[in-house]
Formats: sequence, C-alpha cells, structure tokens
Amino acid sequence: MDSLKVLFRSVFGPRLFQVFAVGTSQAQQQIYQPNGAERMGDNLLWCFSVTYGIVYYCWPVLLPYLYRRGSLEPSNIISILSNFQYALYAVALGYGLRGIGRLSNTEYREMLRVLDEALADLGNSSKQEALRRYDISLEQVPVSFQAKRTSFSPPPSDSVPYRLVRSVASPYATIKSMLASVLGRPMMYPGSTGLLNRQLAPTLMFQRHHMVTQQQGERRTIGAVDGNKIDTMFFDRRSEPVNGDVLVIACDGNAAFYEVGATVVCQGSGFSVLGWNHPGFGASTGCPLPSQEQNAVEAVYQYATEKLGFNPDKILLYSWSIGAYTASYLAQNHPDIAGVIMDATFDDVVPLATIRMPSSIGWFVESVVKSNLHLNNAERINRYDGPLTVVRRSADEMMMTDEKVASNRGNFLFMAVFRRRFPNLMCVATEEYFAQLLAQPLPDMGVAATGASLHQVEDLLKREVRQRGPKVPSLIGEGMSDTEKVGVAAHIASKMLRHYKSSHCVALPATFIEQPWSLSFHL
Repeated sequence: MDSLKVLFRSVFGPRLFQVFAVGTSQAQQQIYQPNGAERMGDNLLWCFSVTYGIVYYCWPVLLPYLYRRGSLEPSNIISILSNFQYALYAVALGYGLRGIGRLSNTEYREMLRVLDEALADLGNSSKQEALRRYDISLEQVPVSFQAKRTSFSPPPSDSVPYRLVRSVASPYATIKSMLASVLGRPMMYPGSTGLLNRQLAPTLMFQRHHMVTQQQGERRTIGAVDGNKIDTMFFDRRSEPVNGDVLVIACDGNAAFYEVGATVVCQGSGFSVLGWNHPGFGASTGCPLPSQEQNAVEAVYQYATEKLGFNPDKILLYSWSIGAYTASYLAQNHPDIAGVIMDATFDDVVPLATIRMPSSIGWFVESVVKSNLHLNNAERINRYDGPLTVVRRSADEMMMTDEKVASNRGNFLFMAVFRRRFPNLMCVATEEYFAQLLAQPLPDMGVAATGASLHQVEDLLKREVRQRGPKVPSLIGEGMSDTEKVGVAAHIASKMLRHYKSSHCVALPATFIEQPWSLSFHL
C-alpha cells in the first residue's frame, strides 16, 4: 500500500476494539490500546458527536426558543455560521490526530493489512477467518451472508429520495417523521443511542470475547437488503444429543444486546442459538425503524436456513419485550417455523407510548407513532397459526398502563390471539373467567380452577380436535355448553399462557425456552 492510501485508511478505517485469542491457550481479553494521538482525536470527534446529538435531539425545543428571543435574525444566523468554522477545524484536527495515531500503531496497521487482504479475496476462507480474530466496527467488514429481497420486503421508506418526495407531498407527515426520528425512536429504542452504546461498550466487549473464546460462538456479519450490516452470534449445539438440532433465534428488547440479553437466556436451554443486534445496536449498522427491523430479522432468518442449514420446522423464535415485533413479523411471513415464544411484551405499542406522554397531546403522539413507529404485535402474530406461548410477568412495570395487573398489555396480546384462534369458545362465562384470571399477578391456571374435571376436559378436547382438525381459527366450541367452553378455554390457556414472578428486566429462566403448545399435539 502506498503511503497516501495507508494514511487515508488510517483516518477513515474501522475502529479496533480487541483481538480474540482464538486457538491459543491464552484466553485473557486482549483490548486494543490506542496511543495518545488516536485517543485525543477520538475524544475530539466524540465531543463533536455529542454536541451534534444534543442539537439534533433538542431542535424541536431550541428552534421556537431561539425564534422568540430573536436569535434567528439574518445577522445572527450569519454570525452563527461564521463561528461554525471553528467546529469544522476541531473535526479536521480530530481526524488528523486519529490518522497519525493509528498510522504509528503497529497493531492497527496489522489489522488494516488483514482487512484489505480479506476485502481483496472474498472467497479465501483463511483470510476471512484471520479477519474474524479482530473485533472491529462493521462498516467496512465483508459480509458472511447477503440476504435477498423477498416479495414481502418493506419498501425503502427510510431512503433519502423517498423522504424528499414525501416532504414535498405532505409537510405534516414530514414533521411527524422528524419528531419520530428525533424523539420517538431514542425513547422507544434507547439501545440505539450513542450514549448507551458507549456506556456499555466495555461490558459488551468482554461478553463478545467470552462468547467467542470460551463458548465457541461464531460471530458473523450479515448483510440486509437495505445495506445494513447485522452483527450475529451463533452457538452450534447440533453435536449434542438433546435439543441441539433445533435453533432458537433470539429477538432482544429495546435496550438489550445479544451479548447480555435474550441470547444469554436461550443458551441455557440446550438448543442451538442465534443472537443478533438490532440495527444501530452495538456493532450493527443502521437505525431501528420498523422497515430496517424487518429487513434485519429476515436477513437473520435467511442466514439460519440457507447458510447454517436449519429447516424452518426446526426453528423457534424467542422474543423479549419489543423484540416481539421482529418475531411476529418473521412468524407471519414464515408460518412453517416450529413455534414462537413472546415474553414480557405487548399487543400494540400505542397505549404504552401515549400513557407516558401528557394527555393533552395524546392524540398527536398516537398519530406520530402509528405513522412511523407502529409496532403492532397482536395484528402480526394473528397472521401466524403455529405453536405459540405468551409469557406474562407478574409485576411488569413496563407493560402496565396503571398499577393494576389487569392493565398489563400482555393480557391484551393473549386475549387477541385467543379470540382469533378459538372464537367459538368465547361466551359471557369465558370472558368473565379470563377477566378474573388476568387480574391476578400469579393466577391459578388450569381446569381445576373452574371446577371441571381435567380428565373430562382433555377427552373432550381430543375428541374435538380429531373431529374438527387442528387448523385455526378453530371450530372447537360449537355445540358446547358454557361450562364446557370455560373448561376447555382454561385448559388451552394453561398451555398457551405462562406466568413468571418478576419485573420486566429480570432474565427469564431457561426452562421457559421449550417447544410451544399446539392443537396438533392432541391428534
């Protein structure tokens, strides 16, 4: 490489975090140590990034304030722009110091050499494997798998041309989109903010190192159809005699990462596990807007089936909290998967968003969310007819809209699913049973609570399934008495709905990660 190219690559090359000690007896974490020049340059660029972030996120408040003060007069604007040059000088100095520091660091230069060799020879597995020893930011890393566009891939609604056309066609929609991006998205997905990523960086680095070096995790970069690069971690347990031939794809919450979230929960289940980070989380690129979330999880699914070789009927989805959106999207488009587990989640994000904002602007918040950040889990999972488990936490402060357990949005999710799947079991008596059941933190589940006989209810259900089949929406319940409907509904609910005594952020025990129940089990 000539000196100019090396300097350019040093300035704009990927960040190096650590080196994985794979294949050696040395398991100690080898963190990259930038020299003084690189550290100073990074700090300058971080300060600029923070300042930019503050201005970006606060402009809806700052702009009216400056206007009332008269600070937006032409003369003042010219003065502000003239002073802006000093910020550009600081950015240029930051990049310069970073480049000089990296150029004089032999470890960073070696990483660049390995990266360039891998980029120049994408088909060489040994060169790709050599690059994987380095924990670096993913912008320039070659992908291990590139997803293909499908018939249900979302339109490129986040692209610049699309936004320009929309801004001309509908200024009001543009304002709502800007507010969703500036305020709504960071509140809904705090894991995508630079502040949280920087705060958790040491923990995430340590966990990645532990996963790769001690747990034989396979870290790969997956390309989504929108150009985002998704960071994944795969734990292959297919050589183990129990459960290893089934893959669990873990879909994390709004401030969780595969390094410390749902993926860790699933590891104790004995299944093979594939974890991934939302766009904008950790090393994944992009931003967690609905269309990018859909593209990301579809890329992960294609990677699991086409590259890792798992059949759809050997794939389970475990989702925690907001991760249920991507799981329900995947389930509706791939109905032949083995099942879905939805833990500590909601039916629709709108009630949770409006309750946390002043009631006077509730109508506007609802409009903004529905237009740009509408996570409609119940609507999507109701397009999936396969095995499903809903896990409700007894004291889930994030999913409750008031102090009563009955307000837990997981209740509404379960009822939306149950009503669609078993419409003929619903009657006044059944509605009353569920109202009492779901108002309790840890209800007494099962047929016994209704006074019916478990043996009789199971026989009745088996007879109904054999006669009417396991297809949903089910005809089960036609011709039954109200007492029989309540008994059968209670039995099915005990299979589909599980309760765990905890608040929202407590890790779910691995024993909950199991094959969800289905009507076909009674054939």
